[in-house]
Amino acid sequence: MKKSKEEILASFLKDIHGEWISAIPELTDAFAEIRFVKGEYLTNNWGELYLIAEGIFGKYEKTCPVRYAISGESLMIPNHSHNYQFIALSDCSTYMTTRKQLYTINAKNPKLFPIYASLMDKQQQYLDYRAKLLSLPNPDKYDFVFDKYPDIRQYIKHKELAQFMGISEELLRRLIRERE
Repeated sequence: MKKSKEEILASFLKDIHGEWISAIPELTDAFAEIRFVKGEYLTNNWGELYLIAEGIFGKYEKTCPVRYAISGESLMIPNHSHNYQFIALSDCSTYMTTRKQLYTINAKNPKLFPIYASLMDKQQQYLDYRAKLLSLPNPDKYDFVFDKYPDIRQYIKHKELAQFMGISEELLRRLIRERE
């Protein structure tokens, strides 16, 4: 059974503000469902916020993978000039809003600000994940990645995964062999 828009948004927002629907009813209307097919690029408009209901996206700086965003996570397009590309690595379902829409709601209803601030904090946590990954000793990187992304190998090639992990393809193959 397909979940309603409110149920999907609640899965992202209830831990931030349990009463978000009654406190900020206009928030539901600010999000529009957008579907992506595998290989499709996000529009990359500054400040857009995507809540990923299904699927996985890759975030790349030029061609280097810097983040994978999976179902249940948010993806915020930076509000400044950048070299990032965001690509659907599978068919995806998202709910998107713009920074402008959120600012308009916040101007009338300041109860939105804690939600927006929390979503910004989560973006930083997602970015910190890769910094932590790259700081780990090489043997620990495999478990760190596959605990978070158990199915990642079905979406990307080993070369890209090794690049994301900051290791050689040879070491990645060895780590996979050791664990299978």
